[in-house]
Amino acid sequence: MNVTIYSDADGIFVAWSDHRFTPAPAEHTGWTGPWHHVTIPGSFPGYWSEDVVEAMNRIAAHPDVTVKWLTAWEEGAPEQLAPVIGLDGAGWEMIQGVEDDDPANGNWWKLAKIRDYVARNRPDKLVWMDDDINFDPASLAWLKSLDIPVLVICPKTAHGLTRDHMAEIEAFIGKQ
Repeated sequence: MNVTIYSDADGIFVAWSDHRFTPAPAEHTGWTGPWHHVTIPGSFPGYWSEDVVEAMNRIAAHPDVTVKWLTAWEEGAPEQLAPVIGLDGAGWEMIQGVEDDDPANGNWWKLAKIRDYVARNRPDKLVWMDDDINFDPASLAWLKSLDIPVLVICPKTAHGLTRDHMAEIEAFIGKQ
């Protein structure tokens, strides 16, 4: 069964917060391993968790899973973020299109791109991980209209993916 995961970066792998004023969000996420400051020039301040990276690498290695980047980081996600945090995401396909964003007219570029990819690639199951998705009613309505199983993961931006999110994704994918 082919499962495609579409993944944002900030608010997913990077818990977006200013580390000068706030601690790493370990107590809110269930991750007990080490947390690190994001050290990529030009990125938003925040933290990343070794546990999140390990869990995502395990999920991405599943033989039925394909992961695609769907983030405003565009090439920065596989070329900068992934190697710095140890995420095996350098080979994930990058879906580009942030230049097509038109929020003033209710057109979120991510929805337009994911619609196109799903129509062309027709996964058996779909996971969309984005900390903004619950704020886009058109995306949620489109996802509900699909005739395939869909899992929406919308973490709090300041927390990123939690242990419960990763367990939910693994259960959705199924055992190897």
